[in-house]
Amino acid sequence: MKPQIRTHITDDMGNDVVAPSQMDEEYDALCAVAEAVEHEHRAHCRQLTSNCPICQAMAELDRVQRQQCETHQN
Repeated sequence: MKPQIRTHITDDMGNDVVAPSQMDEEYDALCAVAEAVEHEHRAHCRQLTSNCPICQAMAELDRVQRQQCETHQN
Protein backbone atom coordinates (compact mmCIF):
# COMPACT_ATOMS: atom_id res chain seq x y z
CA MET A 1 0.00 0.00 0.00
CA LYS A 2 1.46 3.33 -1.06
CA PRO A 3 0.99 6.21 1.41
CA GLN A 4 -1.03 9.16 0.16
CA ILE A 5 1.16 11.82 1.77
CA ARG A 6 4.66 12.82 0.67
CA THR A 7 7.32 14.06 3.05
CA HIS A 8 8.99 17.30 2.05
CA ILE A 9 12.37 18.23 3.45
CA THR A 10 12.52 21.88 4.42
CA ASP A 11 15.01 24.24 5.99
CA ASP A 12 14.34 26.31 9.13
CA MET A 13 12.42 28.87 7.07
CA GLY A 14 10.10 26.27 5.53
CA ASN A 15 11.70 26.33 2.09
CA ASP A 16 11.96 23.02 0.25
CA VAL A 17 15.50 21.67 0.40
CA VAL A 18 14.76 19.09 -2.28
CA ALA A 19 12.21 19.90 -4.94
CA PRO A 20 9.08 17.76 -4.40
CA SER A 21 9.14 16.51 -7.98
CA GLN A 22 12.64 15.05 -7.50
CA MET A 23 11.59 13.37 -4.27
CA ASP A 24 8.42 12.02 -5.87
CA GLU A 25 10.32 10.43 -8.74
CA GLU A 26 12.84 8.79 -6.41
CA TYR A 27 10.11 7.72 -4.01
CA ASP A 28 8.07 6.17 -6.82
CA ALA A 29 11.14 4.32 -8.12
CA LEU A 30 11.98 3.01 -4.65
CA CYS A 31 8.37 1.87 -4.18
CA ALA A 32 8.52 -0.03 -7.47
CA VAL A 33 11.75 -1.76 -6.41
CA ALA A 34 10.34 -2.60 -2.99
CA GLU A 35 7.14 -4.00 -4.48
CA ALA A 36 9.05 -6.20 -6.92
CA VAL A 37 11.35 -7.48 -4.19
CA GLU A 38 8.41 -8.12 -1.89
CA HIS A 39 6.49 -10.21 -4.42
CA GLU A 40 9.55 -12.18 -5.51
CA HIS A 41 10.87 -12.79 -2.00
CA ARG A 42 7.53 -13.76 -0.45
CA ALA A 43 7.00 -16.24 -3.27
CA HIS A 44 10.30 -18.01 -2.64
CA CYS A 45 11.32 -17.51 1.00
CA ARG A 46 10.97 -20.65 3.11
CA GLN A 47 12.41 -19.22 6.33
CA LEU A 48 10.56 -18.03 9.37
CA THR A 49 10.20 -14.26 9.46
CA SER A 50 12.34 -14.18 12.61
CA ASN A 51 15.21 -15.86 10.71
CA CYS A 52 15.07 -13.83 7.49
CA PRO A 53 16.34 -10.23 7.45
CA ILE A 54 14.38 -9.39 4.29
CA CYS A 55 11.13 -10.70 5.80
CA GLN A 56 11.86 -8.73 8.97
CA ALA A 57 12.39 -5.54 6.96
CA MET A 58 9.16 -6.09 5.02
CA ALA A 59 7.26 -6.76 8.26
CA GLU A 60 8.60 -3.47 9.66
CA LEU A 61 7.54 -1.66 6.48
CA ASP A 62 4.05 -3.19 6.78
CA ARG A 63 3.86 -1.99 10.40
CA VAL A 64 4.91 1.56 9.48
CA GLN A 65 2.43 1.71 6.59
CA ARG A 66 -0.43 0.51 8.82
CA GLN A 67 0.51 3.11 11.41
CA GLN A 68 0.58 5.86 8.75
CA CYS A 69 -2.84 4.83 7.46
CA GLU A 70 -4.28 4.86 10.98
CA THR A 71 -2.76 8.29 11.66
CA HIS A 72 -4.12 9.80 8.44
CA GLN A 73 -7.60 8.34 8.98
CA ASN A 74 -7.94 10.00 12.40
